[in-house]
Amino acid sequence: MLETCAADPVSRALYPPTVPSPERPLMLRRALFEYLRNPLRVLSRPVYEEPMVVFEPAKGRLVVWVTRPDLVEQVLVGGPDTFQKTEVERRVLGGSLGDGVLTSVGPHWRWQRRTMAPLFRHQEILAYVPEMSIAADGLVSEWRRGGAAVRAVDADMIDVTFDVIARTMLAGGVPAEAELIKREGTIFLANSSWELAWALMKFPMWLPHPATFARKRAARRLRGAVGNIVARRRAEGESGNDLLGRLLASRNPENGAPMGDEDVISNVLTLLEAGHETTARALTWALYLMARAPDWQEQVRAEVLSVAGNGRIEAAHVPRLALTDRVMKEAMRLYPPAPVIVRMATTEMKIGDATIRPHTQIVIPIYAIHRHRKLWEDPDRFDPDRFLPEREKALPRTQYMPFGAGPRICLGMSFAQVEAVVLFATFVRAARFDWDGHHEPEPVSRVTLRPKGGMPLRVEPIS
Repeated sequence: MLETCAADPVSRALYPPTVPSPERPLMLRRALFEYLRNPLRVLSRPVYEEPMVVFEPAKGRLVVWVTRPDLVEQVLVGGPDTFQKTEVERRVLGGSLGDGVLTSVGPHWRWQRRTMAPLFRHQEILAYVPEMSIAADGLVSEWRRGGAAVRAVDADMIDVTFDVIARTMLAGGVPAEAELIKREGTIFLANSSWELAWALMKFPMWLPHPATFARKRAARRLRGAVGNIVARRRAEGESGNDLLGRLLASRNPENGAPMGDEDVISNVLTLLEAGHETTARALTWALYLMARAPDWQEQVRAEVLSVAGNGRIEAAHVPRLALTDRVMKEAMRLYPPAPVIVRMATTEMKIGDATIRPHTQIVIPIYAIHRHRKLWEDPDRFDPDRFLPEREKALPRTQYMPFGAGPRICLGMSFAQVEAVVLFATFVRAARFDWDGHHEPEPVSRVTLRPKGGMPLRVEPIS
């Protein structure tokens, strides 16, 4: 059963839904069954309690879950060549994302990362705040036209974050292409568990699974749509000031070469799929928490009104929305948008007291780290004050990492953080969010962290 939400009637403490954890690591057959339902269901209780769990479910197969911050840092920060991205991730995402910055390794990754990094400096991102606010206001207007109603907030967040991406990145697209990209990207990620399971079982790529056709068709349509946009922009001869235009104008810092079309397509899709999906999920869970914690909702609303009044959220407001930012951070602690990172050991080595063989799968379960019994006080409780400046400063950098850590930390982290605050502030100021009293969504990992059954909330616009 789902471990459901609870509240202490005296303290009003909120314990939102989490994922049931088995007492011990599951054997292979049961693990595969649970994995297809929800990959987080294979995280056994020791993963939430111990610094590291080493498990051999079948001869020759070794899985290591690493949760202690210094050991996580050893894997993610200290050894990018010793602990590499696995073929599992490339197999799951490569059909759509190609050999872009998220899936590539070695020199090809390094030059893409170096080429794209300047596009995501914090000051550069602040220039996109007006477009973010316009997109947020567009959804608010839709809510006001519909009046108080129960809405699929998860779908609304997908729509609005894609609108942000379209405004800041795809100025050369047309509405039909944007709609196709949004739809097919959702299909591609929603069917990821089958591909993950097949890859982990080391089944050959030619062996189909129930989602093979849907994923291949979605990937083909995605790359075709973005390819058309890139071709038009190349033909126009002007790069433009949106992210795509700047990507087209970028040059390899080592040799001055432009990025080829296939890499541009791969990286546009990386920013589209990884970008709008992750922010949409973070906002969905944050609004759910507001519906379950109305006192916090009122505090956020009061802060936004005191900082920005009823005007559009501007770049200068973002650093002043401290409470709003803390609530978003706590939402991403409880419900990290990308809940798991996987690496592979390339050589025999030591992690803590354990000797790790080459090709061992190292799992960094961010979801479990963010709820670890030895790392957090009362870890399943919703408490934005964990991120008061003095408390946040004391956290090891790999104890809280909704965007990963190390050289491969999310390239769009600053974009996502700014976007989330701008949209969240706009929405909470404009409407009240109420829970229906029944739906307690299980967090389900489908590359991003989705609410099982969607997220129906009553949205009541504030006049």
